[in-house]
Amino acid sequence: MPTDTIDRARAVIEARLAELDAEAKQLRSALEGLGHRRTGKPGRPRGSAAPARHRKPARAPRGKRREQLLAALKAKPGARPSEIALEIGVSANQVHGLIKAARKDKLVVKRGKGYALKG
Repeated sequence: MPTDTIDRARAVIEARLAELDAEAKQLRSALEGLGHRRTGKPGRPRGSAAPARHRKPARAPRGKRREQLLAALKAKPGARPSEIALEIGVSANQVHGLIKAARKDKLVVKRGKGYALKG
């Protein structure tokens, strides 16, 4: 009796494999009908220019932004952080950080809604 069950399972599996072989043959034929496709990875062709590398913008040398902040405040006392940021080419948040450090070092004081050099 166990051999009957095994024989039936074997017959079912062989029948299914035959169906799959026939289906694979049909799919290969359909693929050929679509034309030849370049093998390999999709994307740009070999030998074309390499993609641009993402480089970090150059960082200012140590203390350079503080010098720019102090020069901007000397030229325009009472300037707001957003005005200073536009002048020296950085974000207003970065200027706030620079002002905080300069106030801690007692170089800058608050003047109205802006800031000025101490003295």
